[in-house]
Amino acid sequence: MKKKIFFSIILPIILLVLIVNPVIGITAQSINHSADFARYKILKVRPSEADPTVRNWDSVHVVYYDRAIKNNKVLLWLTGTNGSTNNVPISFFKTALDQGYRIIALSFISTPGVSQVCVGNKLSKDIDCAAEFRRKRIYGDTVFSSIPDEYQDAIVPRLIKLLQYLSKNDKEGFWSQYLNQSTGKPVWSDIALAGQSQGGGMAEFIAQHESVARVISFSGGWDYSDSKTKKIAGWYFKKLITRPENVFATYHVQEVAAKQLDKINKTLHIPADNVFALDQPLLKQKKSNNNPYHTEGIKNPVYKPIWIKMLGSGL
Repeated sequence: MKKKIFFSIILPIILLVLIVNPVIGITAQSINHSADFARYKILKVRPSEADPTVRNWDSVHVVYYDRAIKNNKVLLWLTGTNGSTNNVPISFFKTALDQGYRIIALSFISTPGVSQVCVGNKLSKDIDCAAEFRRKRIYGDTVFSSIPDEYQDAIVPRLIKLLQYLSKNDKEGFWSQYLNQSTGKPVWSDIALAGQSQGGGMAEFIAQHESVARVISFSGGWDYSDSKTKKIAGWYFKKLITRPENVFATYHVQEVAAKQLDKINKTLHIPADNVFALDQPLLKQKKSNNNPYHTEGIKNPVYKPIWIKMLGSGL
């Protein structure tokens, strides 16, 4: 009798929690969020659910948005080498949400990185290796045999498939507004890009091919055409299609490639007022890390005022 009474009380409570909880999970991965995210709807979608042809790197895409805002901009987050959506910059994400954005943390193959492939003899034989690598990983529409990425693994195809999936399965998000209904391509003018290291370089590369709402590159990779002399890659010299005043970059003055990153930002013609040479102490000491300042721009909340300036308004 007592068991029946217990279950009659506890079952409705469990059901209520499942109904109210805004996190839709299609994975066992854990992403810890504080109470600051309680007002936002959080969706987790495996790439293979959005696109059944996906066979590799099937960790979840993670989506965050405020259901009360219907037509804000998307901030597309692109991680660095070896990164995944299971480890995202929570403080920066919260700041972006507060600025009015919705966020897509896209799952894509993040290893190996450019600096692990386009070096040594490979780079000597092909000085355009970095551009070919990035084109393959972003669009998937070229042949580049040095990485195993297939078309369905590339950043833009995965973004398109995710937006199509969300348009069908999350009606209250009004996701179809971010897809051009004639071409099926993303409406780039409503999508801002932010990325760390490899991901920052991907954002800059996309900005040379698409007119996006905004670009924020955190220590955005340093590609070379000659790794011995550290001559920066030729693709940096190409003109941005995105308006330069909407492109932002940070790097820490004490990180290993600070000199190269400074030169890259100038070569890309990012306005000087949009480049932030960070100089605050480490958030915390990092053991066994030969480049400890490399992630400071995205992780250290002391830079929140800079994040806000770079993000602008997502509305």
